Amino acid sequence: MNLSARLLLVTVGMGAIGIATSHMPLKGTSSVSAAPKNVRNITANDRCRPVHGTINSVFTNQNCTSPVGLCTTGNIIGAGPLDSATAFAALDVAPSGGLPAVEPAANLSYSGQLTIVASHGTLVTRDFGVLDANHAAFTEMERPVSGTGVFANPGSSVFFISGAIIDSGQGFRGDLSGTLCTDDE
Repeated sequence: MNLSARLLLVTVGMGAIGIATSHMPLKGTSSVSAAPKNVRNITANDRCRPVHGTINSVFTNQNCTSPVGLCTTGNIIGAGPLDSATAFAALDVAPSGGLPAVEPAANLSYSGQLTIVASHGTLVTRDFGVLDANHAAFTEMERPVSGTGVFANPGSSVFFISGAIIDSGQGFRGDLSGTLCTDDE
């Protein structure tokens, strides 16, 4: 894989946010209509909230553990509990997005690990994305696999990131959005 394809893949590797949650009350809680006026009903949704922010990353070789040589470092801003430093390592890539009969070889699908080191814990996600090299654009899905602190129980959190390669291929910027489930901060 040539260097520009690798750079594009790494750029895409920083990832995204959305969550599907249950609307069922927790065991032992009553419905909202049966609760006294001054007592709040606690549900699974109390752990989950929409988030939106920006992720900025640059490609790096420093401390890169990627088996395909694609790593980034960066930060997330404007996303509340996710505001943090980030590190991404690509685990695998597929030219043509895995669809060689219909996609150009420069378009890639990829998978990797995004680590978000925030002030109240660390969240590790499995990243799955696609890169359109012609338009220098990417979109990806982040699925939490482990965490510490407020991210210790991420539930069914799923994050989405979409953006573009910037700075002459040296990095990328993406919009991060979705729903984040956390324990109390």
